[in-house]
Amino acid sequence: MAETKRFGTVDYVIFILTLVVSAAIGIFYAWRDKKRQSTDNFLLGGRKMSIVPVTLSLMASFLSAVLVLGVPTEIYYHGTMYWLISFSNIVTFPVAVHAFLPVFHRLEITSAYEYLELRFSKTIRTMGCIVFQLQMLLYMAVVLYAPALALNQVMGFSMLVSILIIGLVCTFYTAIGGLKAVMWTDVFQMTIVFIGLLALVIKVTIEVGGFDYVWETAKRAGKLQADNFNTSPFERHTFWTLVIGGFVTSMTIYGSNQAMIQRYLSMESCRSAQVALYWNLPASLIFTTLLVYVGLILFARYGDNDPVGCVIERRDQMIPWLVMDVLGDYAGFPGLMVACIFSASLSTVSSGVNALALTFMTDVLRPLYKFFTKTDINEKRATLYSKIIALIYGFLTIGLAFLSEKMGPLILQIALSIFGMVGGPLLSVFVMAMFIPCINSWGAGSGLLCSLVFTFWLAISAIVNRPAAPPLTCHNKNVTSFLNSSTTAIISSSTTSFLQTGTSTTSQLSEVSGDSHNELYNISYLWYSSLAVIVGVTVAIIVSLITGGTRRNPVDKRLLSPLYLYLSSFAILKDTEKEEEKIEKKSDIVRNGVHSLNQTIEVNIKEDSL
Repeated sequence: MAETKRFGTVDYVIFILTLVVSAAIGIFYAWRDKKRQSTDNFLLGGRKMSIVPVTLSLMASFLSAVLVLGVPTEIYYHGTMYWLISFSNIVTFPVAVHAFLPVFHRLEITSAYEYLELRFSKTIRTMGCIVFQLQMLLYMAVVLYAPALALNQVMGFSMLVSILIIGLVCTFYTAIGGLKAVMWTDVFQMTIVFIGLLALVIKVTIEVGGFDYVWETAKRAGKLQADNFNTSPFERHTFWTLVIGGFVTSMTIYGSNQAMIQRYLSMESCRSAQVALYWNLPASLIFTTLLVYVGLILFARYGDNDPVGCVIERRDQMIPWLVMDVLGDYAGFPGLMVACIFSASLSTVSSGVNALALTFMTDVLRPLYKFFTKTDINEKRATLYSKIIALIYGFLTIGLAFLSEKMGPLILQIALSIFGMVGGPLLSVFVMAMFIPCINSWGAGSGLLCSLVFTFWLAISAIVNRPAAPPLTCHNKNVTSFLNSSTTAIISSSTTSFLQTGTSTTSQLSEVSGDSHNELYNISYLWYSSLAVIVGVTVAIIVSLITGGTRRNPVDKRLLSPLYLYLSSFAILKDTEKEEEKIEKKSDIVRNGVHSLNQTIEVNIKEDSL
């Protein structure tokens, strides 16, 4: 490698421009809407957002640096099985579009948890709000930590500086510009992400020898996998785990997460929101395929010469290292890729901060203010409070980001585990509300609490009982080819930063099989959401039956899912047809009996006359 393989002036310019443009969008919308200050405008974009920004914002909200850094690393070590999670979206999006989205839109609510009050009670609304806030704070902390890894590796920044840069910029434009700023920065940031990934794929494919070489290398190494149909839930990634477990995990995002529901509600009509969500189906497939291919070119470049333990500290740093190793000679490429990783995280964290501000304002502060003062907060003051709340959540996320590395071995698994641990129980409440009318408030509350206790026990047990990570060793056969004066300086700086911030070395991800480990806490993390829903709904039904269900307070049909209403009406129609058939049969029997009786009487009359 040449001496030029370092983060240069052009790279810094591209990187800084990304931050400046994101902040400028926030300033623009703060200035443009200064005369139209209202919580509806600040938190929901005035409910008049168009399809393009909503579509890209829906995509950006959870296409974070967690996926950009995590998916290629997963493919490098474990092959392409993860790609099958794309098939879960074929079920996820239609269910979200037709079963969940219409309920939120026709009620014209602001927060998803208002719906829980309408369906159950204020207590369940508050519980749902608290669980959502816990979920998003944990997830955003991981998302904020991911690009800090990239900066630490590529630029030699300390973790403290990296987290502060992205956290403060994101908090700034979200707090001043509201949902409009968040959505339009999402559009800009998704463009950067797509350009960055496409540039990386094209350039590295050419550098390593072309597509045929990438494909053949992966094929010879057995990385092209899509045929694991093992039904054991203890294996991390199988067809059933990725499709079924992935579907329920995805529903925790698209069916019950305020950050997504907020975007549905920002559009004027339900139809427009459905179209925007449907556009995410092909987009998610394209992005997942692109990230999987990045993992293949990563393997084509290094093969068995694993750079982890030789020149980098963690698996999550492999993509930044690939950029500097292969593309460091090309001015602008490293800056573009860091901008790509940053953009992915900026979009996710800003969406989360905005959603947290909305739920706290709508579900906590407004009710408390009304309870103590007997009046509503005026719009100007409510908008100011919303901005202050967004700032507070931004700073809180920054603080939690420093703790995210303690949650598990790989950031992709950490993030998906969070959705199972916290998102799964929350999804179970919405499933109860929309699909099971016999469940009452007592049942919903009990189900949510039991589901949370169960999933936290499951996840914490998995962490506590995880086998100890083996010592970090170098498995690179050609380690000397990686090292030169410029990269050594980068790695040395990175290592110093890691030591200063207390970052541990990479934990090796252990493959758990059903043959050697059959304890429940060794179940694949992708089943957490499914188990959470099963436990929550089961407990809720039992408690509701004991406490009388909803016989005294029948559920308003507007609060039930259109899918449930369709299926129930279809069942009623079938029952009606069966009843009509029974009545028709009874009528036939009666008619036949009457006819026979008439014939008998006629015969008797004839005999008597004779």
